[in-house]
Amino acid sequence: MVRYYPASKIIGDLNTDGGQFTSENGTAYKGKYYLTYDGKAFSGPNPRVGPNERLYEIPSYPIFRGSEILNLSQNQVSNFIEKTNLTSNRIPGKPNSYYPQPTESDYRRGYIIRYFTKKENEKGFVTEISQEEYNSIVNGTADYDISIYQTAKILWKLTGPLRSQRKSQYNLIPGILETNQRLTEETNKTFIGIVEFIGGDYAKFARPTA
Repeated sequence: MVRYYPASKIIGDLNTDGGQFTSENGTAYKGKYYLTYDGKAFSGPNPRVGPNERLYEIPSYPIFRGSEILNLSQNQVSNFIEKTNLTSNRIPGKPNSYYPQPTESDYRRGYIIRYFTKKENEKGFVTEISQEEYNSIVNGTADYDISIYQTAKILWKLTGPLRSQRKSQYNLIPGILETNQRLTEETNKTFIGIVEFIGGDYAKFARPTA
């Protein structure tokens, strides 16, 4: 049974051309899908319409690192070199700030995931970090005391109309501004200070379409 996700915790009405996801039976999926706040993808424009079949990202681009083969997705390939350089240049002993640079594959997909950290029980001093830094905190492999840090991630819409457009009673195309604001405010309930950090710039990195 598929878990129900409220509208405040999804980015819906996204499209894939068939090269990004497979369904549970392993066949390529083409058509509408939606993303949840915890990074999962499901078929259909939203949970209400469905069919809500779990989708899995296709790792179709091999990268060679020495004798090791890394099977990475389009987005991971685009960021592989950047993240490798980030690791070698980072300052040890504290979370390192990171500035996202969406790739063309991100814009085709329509979103990125942004990662953040701050000290527990502190409203301010939010730091945007890389996925690698986020994982090191969550997995306990960071070279600093992770017990005092809190993390959060936000699905960040890149494409679509700047503001939501209602085509009919049952067809609402979510806008970039409303979507990013809604997901940021939802995150702020447990990660206080992220609204102030974003500072109302909900169109950041956006490429609006008509």
